[in-house]
Amino acid sequence: MIKLTMAKLALNTLRHLFLIISILLSVTYAITPFVIEEQLLWESSDEGEVSTYRIPIIKQMPNGDLLAFSEARKYSSADAGAKFIAMRRSSNSGQSWGPSVFILNDYKVPDGLNLGTVLVDSITNNTMLIHTFCVHSVCNGTGQKPSGVFMVTSPDFGHSWSEPVNLGEKNPKLMDLHFDPGPGYGIQKQHPPHKGRLITCGHADGANGADERSMLCLHSDDGGVIWNISMGLAGLPYGQTKKTGDFVPGEVQIVELKNGTILANVRNTYNYHCKCRIQAMSFDGGSSFPTTSIQLKEELLDPDVCGSILNFNDDQFIFFSNAYSIVSRINLTLHWSTDAGSTYPNLLNIYGKGSGYSCLTYVDKNHIALVYEKDDIKFISYVRIQLNL
Repeated sequence: MIKLTMAKLALNTLRHLFLIISILLSVTYAITPFVIEEQLLWESSDEGEVSTYRIPIIKQMPNGDLLAFSEARKYSSADAGAKFIAMRRSSNSGQSWGPSVFILNDYKVPDGLNLGTVLVDSITNNTMLIHTFCVHSVCNGTGQKPSGVFMVTSPDFGHSWSEPVNLGEKNPKLMDLHFDPGPGYGIQKQHPPHKGRLITCGHADGANGADERSMLCLHSDDGGVIWNISMGLAGLPYGQTKKTGDFVPGEVQIVELKNGTILANVRNTYNYHCKCRIQAMSFDGGSSFPTTSIQLKEELLDPDVCGSILNFNDDQFIFFSNAYSIVSRINLTLHWSTDAGSTYPNLLNIYGKGSGYSCLTYVDKNHIALVYEKDDIKFISYVRIQLNL
């Protein structure tokens, strides 16, 4: 009888222990983030050698430095046209910034450089900037270098950069590929499958142009020497003229979840079913994104614009930023999820007026930051946000 009672006590103790563990594991993290500072990084002007700064990207380097990039469009705000790629550096979490430097220059070509994604290989510490040249027209035979996807690398976290390399030189399937990576950042997988793989995603037009537009990813398993193309997500109806309401995945940003799944947050270019964001998942390291994984995130209202996503502390929070409106590019807002991107019930308004493309980055265990187009692309601004964890 005593043995039976002791066994029941032990069983009850285990049950209570499992209950406590389950409660601890189901804790929902609560934060009250707020903006603690904002600085203007670039200002568009009709004077000088740059007309318009657009397409901001920010990425923290392994040494803690923050690198901000933008397209410095020389003669107009148009996507095509001659450009510099501009960069600024902060070595104190964004409290101050070094001067703007031009790391790439296409001189006066009619259809030049476009950003682009930034990746860091944690094994070699190489920083990679993937960009395109002449993705809006056909440049071959004009005396310019061929169109396609290019990469410059830095061994010292952006202090010096290599000459551009056409990724098609190692993989002919990439030669003349009209692929627009990001814009934003690429990732290196930290978990299986394909741990260590470098991945950058974007959208590409097919042989018949935008009617065959698809979301694609490029991935490298050798540190960025050879890049291969994923299966991606094809626009529907495929090969036919698109109209409002068709499935046309556009600019895309990806993160990796701690279970190794890649989560893609995608611009819903033709407002497929809603003026909101699309999410899709890859379970094989970015090689494919099954159509069964596609979700419409109706809580993430979107006016058809580029957004950004950030995995903070292994799924503790998935942050997302965009112009949160169905009317126009206004109301830059930070959203966050505590269930690995399944829902986004929380939000913080950053700027209520004109705001366009944005990009998020990690700063430290209690801060994140973003850069965004402000006041109808008049400025590119840096914002640091305290999470109050």
